[in-house]
Amino acid sequence: MCLFVAIFFTITILYISYSNHLAFAKKDDKDNDNKGQLVVKTKIHLETIDNIDTTKFFRITGFINGQEVKKDIPLSQADKTKKILTVNLNLDSKTELVNAKSPDEFFVCAYPVGDIKKELNIFAKFDCNEGDLLNGQSTEINLFKPNSLVYAKSQAVYQASLNPMQSNNHNNQNSESNINSTNDGLVKIKIYAPLADKKDTQKLKLAVPLNGQVQSQMIEDVQSELDKSKHDTITRTFTFDRNTDMGPIQIGDRFHTCVIGKELYPPEGSECEKRLIKNLDKPNPLAAR
Repeated sequence: MCLFVAIFFTITILYISYSNHLAFAKKDDKDNDNKGQLVVKTKIHLETIDNIDTTKFFRITGFINGQEVKKDIPLSQADKTKKILTVNLNLDSKTELVNAKSPDEFFVCAYPVGDIKKELNIFAKFDCNEGDLLNGQSTEINLFKPNSLVYAKSQAVYQASLNPMQSNNHNNQNSESNINSTNDGLVKIKIYAPLADKKDTQKLKLAVPLNGQVQSQMIEDVQSELDKSKHDTITRTFTFDRNTDMGPIQIGDRFHTCVIGKELYPPEGSECEKRLIKNLDKPNPLAAR
């Protein structure tokens, strides 16, 4: 009897030890899965979106820590009853050019998409926001908050381009560009990256998202280009098809640009700027820093 009790006691101890080992192993595996990951929690405030009932999905674009973001997030009937939809954007915290840290800049845009064919002739709803990454933490950014004026400002420029008689001379020119564009259906954005204060930069990455599309270019030999530049500035032109899967690019559409490079520290290895499309028949300029 004593022998049986001893054997039972030994087996029980071994089982408990093995179970604890498995529990710690699972925890360690979970920690390893998240190691090296950067998380940007994108909170979309659904209650402010007037066409939420007809929205089928959200197109989310951005540029974060040197990485392009372009995701379509389906929207179910259950989702539409919520006040806030949270989308976690998971990216690498370490990349070829930068390691995520504060105050590196980034941005995210979201477009509620319904029946694209019915929305071709309207200025589609969207919102964009910029932020700084937080050291060693997930970073949160909000879109479509009640106080956001991003869409209203873009829509005002778009409407002015359609009503030249009610606009000033500057907007008249925009209207003519909007209606009489002869650039083969292409929209161009010219990015300037001044480097007079960072002449030791070896490699850069430039990115431009526009109307649900994202393009980027890597400049492998910055020094060679600076040698040929009179103003210590790197330039690149990005060309987009005006007709996209999100509908046509319009006067008033908002675009961003980011420039990324490890020699840009301090203060930031990633710097971003924004502007509105003003021309469809000539390049839209923007300085990236």
